[in-house]
Amino acid sequence: MISERNLDIRARTILIAVLPTMVMASLLIGYFTSSRLSDLEEVHRQRGKALARQLAAASEYGVFSGNLESLRKLSNAIVVEKDVVRVVVFGPQQQVLTELSTPDPRPPGSDDPPQRFREPVTGVGVNIEDAFLGNGNGNAPTGTEQRGEVLVEMTQDSLRAEERHLLWHAFLMVITVLIASVALALRMSRGISGPIQRIATTVTRFGQGDLSARVPVEGGRSLRMLAEGVNDMADKLGASREDLERQIEAATRELLEKKEEAERGNRAKTRFLAAASHDLRQPMHALGLFVAELGQKPHAPDTHRLVEQIAVSAETMENLLDSLLDISRLDVGVLDRQIKPFPLQPLLERIEVDYRREAEMRGQRLRLRPTSLWVESDPLLLERILHNLISNALRYAPGGTILLCCRKRGRRVRIEVRDNGPGIAPDAQEAIFQEFVQLDNPERNRAKGLGLGLAIVRRLTDLLDHPLSLKSSPGRGAVFAVELPTAAPGVVAEGSHPVASQALNGLHVALVDDDELAVASTVGLLESWGCQVSAADNQADILTALEAAGTPPDIILSDYQIAGAADGLETIQRLRAHFGKPIPAIILSGDTSSATANAAQQAEIPLLHKPVRPAKLRALLQRKTQG
Repeated sequence: MISERNLDIRARTILIAVLPTMVMASLLIGYFTSSRLSDLEEVHRQRGKALARQLAAASEYGVFSGNLESLRKLSNAIVVEKDVVRVVVFGPQQQVLTELSTPDPRPPGSDDPPQRFREPVTGVGVNIEDAFLGNGNGNAPTGTEQRGEVLVEMTQDSLRAEERHLLWHAFLMVITVLIASVALALRMSRGISGPIQRIATTVTRFGQGDLSARVPVEGGRSLRMLAEGVNDMADKLGASREDLERQIEAATRELLEKKEEAERGNRAKTRFLAAASHDLRQPMHALGLFVAELGQKPHAPDTHRLVEQIAVSAETMENLLDSLLDISRLDVGVLDRQIKPFPLQPLLERIEVDYRREAEMRGQRLRLRPTSLWVESDPLLLERILHNLISNALRYAPGGTILLCCRKRGRRVRIEVRDNGPGIAPDAQEAIFQEFVQLDNPERNRAKGLGLGLAIVRRLTDLLDHPLSLKSSPGRGAVFAVELPTAAPGVVAEGSHPVASQALNGLHVALVDDDELAVASTVGLLESWGCQVSAADNQADILTALEAAGTPPDIILSDYQIAGAADGLETIQRLRAHFGKPIPAIILSGDTSSATANAAQQAEIPLLHKPVRPAKLRALLQRKTQG
């Protein structure tokens, strides 16, 4: 069934025009047809009665006299009439005086029986005086008396034929009215729906962006006003769009200028960070090595205390520099992720080893819950996140217990750092992830940290897309949690476990660095460990120095950016080719850009960012030269 909502305006116009006309025509034709059918029924009935009365009047004498021949002739005259199928004349005692019939024209089994019309045969009474009968009184009767009866049976075939003919004509009239009304409605609808459809088509073109389309002004007054209104609206829309396009074009130019300005500022900031990273890390690197070398020499107690204080200050400066540069690199988006599957247990064990001694010195307990889970993440960045969380827990949970654990939740792994410290109030739980925010350090005591660790954690978890959560309340400790995807267990790469330390006495080190302070501090520290050092600031001079030493180096330490055209990686490859063997090598660099890290990774040479902590350098030297 077609819903009214699915009809367009032309169909609705036709429906409005045709439906009332058809209803009215049907009612009128039905009324007049019904009246005509009733008249036909009445005419048929009156005709039958008239024939019966005619026969009854003509049969009076024949019935009275018993003249059957006369009655037969009269009956024969009636039976030949249209629709008459039987005529019967009865006597006074209902005896049949004559009966004539014609073959029944109705089909066998017809349910339409013939109509019967009866009329009495009456006449004036006759008095016969008879002295023998004893009834003569000389007076003749004056009334009438029934002498018999006639029966005329008529079929309704002609009546039904007339009725069918009438109904057929009524049907033809309805069809004629329908066709005429539809034709008229179509003609009217073209004058109404045509302009409206053209207006709708034009509005559709407006919606598709073609504001040049216009509606022809046609039709009656209302349609003309509508067309003129639509055209006026199109003119205003076109003007508005042109104005909007001009505004958008101007705003786009302004945005492009600001984008270029921001990109120039970003490039300048990146260059500044690269320069600051390199130029600040070089002296910090030299200072740390000088202090480490100084600390290995015998000193008086006062001098030894001063050396320790210098070492603490240098370490604080290194931590501040690392944190500031890390924050800046994360803000400008120059830190790349290296996502890969790896086991958690070795990483957690390294963290426990790194902080076990510090926890014991603070009177705290650091507990690790073993795990066999694998995850997908950047192992270096994840290790930095957990380092910062453990360091924060150690700093703010004095005398307590710190638990490092992980658990599997569906397809994700949740790593938790729990402490039983003083806890964090709900209104401060968001503020602690901002830079330089320390809730219990208003005096900015550097011994209590810098207030950058949790800010770096938040940025690193956002970079890795690892949800970070905090659950804490005052007096009930804190739980920091990081969620990351789980990974299928694989094969642990060789060399992923720490190796036992060994002496470095007699180790021949080729050192390539173009910073005098870095060279002096590194040479002094290596020689204090018993190493033999051949140092230079470029590729050609290191080859000369090594040939003067007469022996190939056991390991190569090279800055990434050195004097001359070649960089540190090219120098290492040149030395390996010169001596004809894969000499172990380490890259030292103050450049923290992703390009340097990627280049070292592709060359499969470990990279240490300056300033390098002496213990880390010593451990890596032992690991690379053990085999």
